[in-house]
Amino acid sequence: MSLLTRLAGRQLLTQLRTTEWRALLLASWIAIALTTLLAVLGDRLERGLLRESAALLGADLVLSSSRPIPPDRLQGLPLAGVEQTPVIQFPSMVGQGDNLMLVSVRVLQAPYPLRGELVTEPAGSGIPAPGEVWIEPRVMTQLQLQPGDSLEFGYQPLKVTRELLASPDRGSGFRSFSPHILVNAADLDASGVLAPGSRANYRMLFAGSPEAIRTLDQALRPTLASHEHLHALSTDQPLTGNALGNALGYLKLSALIALLLSAMTIVLALRRFSLSQHTRSALLLNLGLRPGQLVRVYLYQLLLAWLLTAIAGVVSGYLLELAVYHWLADLLPQALPQAHWLRWLSGAALGLALLVLLGLPPILQLARIPVAHLLRGDTPPRDRTALLLQGVSLLLLAATLLAFLEAPLAALGLLLFLLLGGALFGWIAQTGLQLLARPLAQRLLLGRLLTMRLRQQRRWHRLQAAVVVMLLTLLSVVWVSRSDLIEQWQAQFPSDTPNYFLINIQPWQKADVDSFFAEHRLETELYPMIRGRMTQLNGELIRPQLNAEQQGHNTLRRELNLSWRAERPAHNPLIAGSWWQPGDTGAISIEQSMAEELGLKLGDRLGFDVGGIQVEGVIRNIREVVWTSFRPNFYIIFNPEALQNAPSTWITSFYLNAQQRPLTRDLLQQFPSLTLIDIDQLLNQLAGWLQRLGDSSALILALSLGCGLMLLGVTLLQALEQRRFESALLQTLGVTADQARRLDLLEFLLLGLVCGLLASAGAEAVLAMLNQWLLQIPPRLHLELWLSLPLLAALVFVLIGGLIRRPLRLDQCYRLLRAG
Repeated sequence: MSLLTRLAGRQLLTQLRTTEWRALLLASWIAIALTTLLAVLGDRLERGLLRESAALLGADLVLSSSRPIPPDRLQGLPLAGVEQTPVIQFPSMVGQGDNLMLVSVRVLQAPYPLRGELVTEPAGSGIPAPGEVWIEPRVMTQLQLQPGDSLEFGYQPLKVTRELLASPDRGSGFRSFSPHILVNAADLDASGVLAPGSRANYRMLFAGSPEAIRTLDQALRPTLASHEHLHALSTDQPLTGNALGNALGYLKLSALIALLLSAMTIVLALRRFSLSQHTRSALLLNLGLRPGQLVRVYLYQLLLAWLLTAIAGVVSGYLLELAVYHWLADLLPQALPQAHWLRWLSGAALGLALLVLLGLPPILQLARIPVAHLLRGDTPPRDRTALLLQGVSLLLLAATLLAFLEAPLAALGLLLFLLLGGALFGWIAQTGLQLLARPLAQRLLLGRLLTMRLRQQRRWHRLQAAVVVMLLTLLSVVWVSRSDLIEQWQAQFPSDTPNYFLINIQPWQKADVDSFFAEHRLETELYPMIRGRMTQLNGELIRPQLNAEQQGHNTLRRELNLSWRAERPAHNPLIAGSWWQPGDTGAISIEQSMAEELGLKLGDRLGFDVGGIQVEGVIRNIREVVWTSFRPNFYIIFNPEALQNAPSTWITSFYLNAQQRPLTRDLLQQFPSLTLIDIDQLLNQLAGWLQRLGDSSALILALSLGCGLMLLGVTLLQALEQRRFESALLQTLGVTADQARRLDLLEFLLLGLVCGLLASAGAEAVLAMLNQWLLQIPPRLHLELWLSLPLLAALVFVLIGGLIRRPLRLDQCYRLLRAG
């Protein structure tokens, strides 16, 4: 062991007794422990939730087509390491004797599924053997089937061998809600149910490593034909995909805030430490230590401190992760996969980056202490080199955080806000403290002492207020962003969200169906529906008039469900234009996002191919459509005079509570040809997602709040340590110990009020930025923050200051003053 290493070790043992180093070690330990926890937990949640989404999709990537996928379609694609299997899905009537039922048929080949699993009764693996069929309980009940019975599937009778309880890869659209049966591909030709021209969906399922799937995705997308669509996790499951994206964004936001809280305390501790080391550094330089050797001594101390805190932090992070996973186990559908091993090292790596990048500038400053400091107390001036080094260190730290969190806009915005906002809020807080103290100076003796202290400690208050304002801002952001996130989730699904769809209502059945709903006092409305493909814009083919991105829009790649109405749907508010009047033949209404993405505007003429008949309409208005409302919604609505003579069916959705569920049996008995789609299963699944994600975010909020409160206590402890000498001087001059205590608490009270008010303004700015860029939530004003944060901050400051403040006896005051 070298002389410098031994010197660094001995000095470290001495430094551990100081408040600055204790704060430094505590902040480093918190940063490493929380970063390890959030990195590991976030990685496991991301892997687990993505795996669950993949299970819902049945694969990692799905190529979907309205036409059979030819064998040579996949030639030339990067399929190394990628597993694949074909699926055909179509609606068909099945039955037993005189009992018939419309179901969604899935024709399978092994292996299936590629992600998730088929849950059957009796339990087993694989897919139905040739000559067998697996059916869902609704089919079993309605057709009065038992295991071993025969189900008529076209010309091919199939033996019912299992009851299908749960399955992935249900497809998209209405076919995902219909009752399903699973059939082996070997029985398809013999059944004769799928003839040329039949309406079916052909899918190719892919599964593999993330890198292989990403490569395949990039290779497939440029080759897609007009009848093909590529489904990934976020596109095929939009509801769960958005929730997953928001939850992972919140995890990254929480990790960033925990790191920034720790970084601010480390900066504060290192600044106080460097100020206390001027005399020691000058003495070591006077004894012959070269500046470079002095820098190595202090760097060795930081590395030894990092080694201690890294071991403690990783172990703490592991224990916290075990506790958190145990707490979340009941909320998760299945065991989470293990995190990548590099995630366990991320906390220690970031802790090292924090200590070295933040510690290097003050250490280099210590190496420039003049030897004359021993006699005159000189300190080195802050030159351009020191400022440049600090700037480079902050840029490297920002790059490290950006690389770790993978949320560049949010992280960069927060870092810039902390740098600029911290400096601005520090000056504003110092001015605010002095303004608040002036009325007190005229009425209270302590007020005059407080004014003198604020004037004397104005530089320290600028720094302390900047740190405290940023700390409170970040904690407020964590709290309010979680509340906004939960409110947004819950607002998507109000209590009266429709839980049943009724489709295939023929025109001659509409009046009777309306009477059924009216008789049972069910609030619903029937909508006509007809399919058509958009082909023209202003009298010319639409595709040549659009750019490459617009040509890939989903509305141009498939037939659309069109409708017509005399009045505007109540759940579709108008964004532009006005609803048509009677006689406005050829008027149409268009959905907002479609108009924006395709560049359509009021007055444009759109042409449609409806069953071989060309139909045109002029855009009279633009509607806002919430696709997750579970109500009938359409991209295009026509004036009734334009399409009412076209052949169509009708559709509706409605809500039934638990007591009204038997009405579904009456409805199907009266109208056996209709298709009733029960979406309660999907709503319950979404509710489970929201509960799990909400509880996970609540836990992360609690950890971030705990981190912030600990760092706030450390910050106030440093402030009280600085004031011990001043309190000792005041007590020797006649101020009582109680008055000295009240002086400190009064200062903290004013500091809390000012910092809380400034933090409210800062939090509003940061929330608006994060909601817009990261969480995709509309910004709004939070009045409750302005009312509660200043009072809460003042209360917390006084309580923490009162708990950690150590009183001084008179003899202790004498000893402290003699020691300088």
